[in-house]
Amino acid sequence: MAYVSSTPDEVDGYKLQERIGSGGMGEVYKAYNPSLHRWAAIKILHQENFIERFKNEATIQASTNHPNIARLYAFSKIGRRDCIIMEYVEGDSLDTLLKRKGKLQAEEVRSIIFQIAAALAYLHKKEIVHRDIKPQNIKIQPDGTLKMLDFGIAKHKLSPKLTQAGFVVGTMEYLAPEQLAHKPELKSDMWALGVLSYEIATGYLPFESSTLPGLQEKIRKGSFTNPEILVPEIPQDICRVIDKCLRINPDLRASAWEVTKILEMVESPREEPIRFMNFISQNRKWILLASGIVLMVLLLLVFNSNSFYQWKSRKDSNEKSSFENKKGGMPEQEQEPNAIAPPATLPVEGVWLSTPGINNTQIIFPDGSKQDLPFQLKGKEGDNFELTIHADGYNDKKIQVEITPRRSSYEYYLDKSDK
Repeated sequence: MAYVSSTPDEVDGYKLQERIGSGGMGEVYKAYNPSLHRWAAIKILHQENFIERFKNEATIQASTNHPNIARLYAFSKIGRRDCIIMEYVEGDSLDTLLKRKGKLQAEEVRSIIFQIAAALAYLHKKEIVHRDIKPQNIKIQPDGTLKMLDFGIAKHKLSPKLTQAGFVVGTMEYLAPEQLAHKPELKSDMWALGVLSYEIATGYLPFESSTLPGLQEKIRKGSFTNPEILVPEIPQDICRVIDKCLRINPDLRASAWEVTKILEMVESPREEPIRFMNFISQNRKWILLASGIVLMVLLLLVFNSNSFYQWKSRKDSNEKSSFENKKGGMPEQEQEPNAIAPPATLPVEGVWLSTPGINNTQIIFPDGSKQDLPFQLKGKEGDNFELTIHADGYNDKKIQVEITPRRSSYEYYLDKSDK
């Protein structure tokens, strides 16, 4: 494959094969080390002003050892540029899986939530907050094992202060209310898990708006459609996880450990019938005797209470008639408290494009016309646009944008120009 001239062909014995992604600080390549017979993902830093954040990412990821977190192999240097060599994870990202399926089946949802919660319980015990839990940062291996990726904005209590005052880091749709107030904490990850759980179980994001201020307002209020309205068959344990994670007050949110316990309470559908049949066969005599006694008691109760039910029926009928006369008609049906209106989906108007932390940026359309960022790109669901982002002092960035009800905003980072 062809590389840009500034990209090496080899890093610490790993031969670069193809570029598999890019982020705010650099690009990620798939690479192979023939001596170790091992594949790796190598992230190469392209913006020197992010070097401290890049080192923080490596330090945090190197301190972890969990089956649901991608391992870090080494922190190296190529010329003047730093790079992270980490575990290459086979499989699709959760985002790709959602695009293909729309929403996931209950057992898939449970497995994914449980594995993310297990990884977060481990991180939070080490006082690490990930701050960017979203489908794009989760990969599902062919055997169903989940791996958490990208610790680019993760923070430990001893991490240096790397974020500018007034600057919010993270992906807007998954940010907790306290993050909008620049006060992230461990429970902020649990809010993001609640958003992700809602998304994979229903196919929709809980907080959507055609404008960024509107989206932020819904997040602050914690206003979302009951998932049972969108998916009536959704299991109660998944609803409980969503409800306990999407609490405005972090103190009232479930911890990662609590989420794993909620999901562990679900009985295996295959083991329960076997256990029940074993119990029946071992206690057949006593069950038959108890059934006979219960049947006799029920017959006596029915016989002796028949007159009571007749009296109760007449009493209820008289009270209902009296109530209707007082009200002048049938009473209105009481509304269930806290009932939420069912806006199944929002009309797709477009998506917001922005370049956080970079001023005077423009988006260039194929016809040469330009618009200042942030900018709302209008379109209907399914529309795709090929555009270029330009800013003085930075390399132009070509992007592809899809209009989808699952995203209301896209954030982009630019590489500083060498010129």
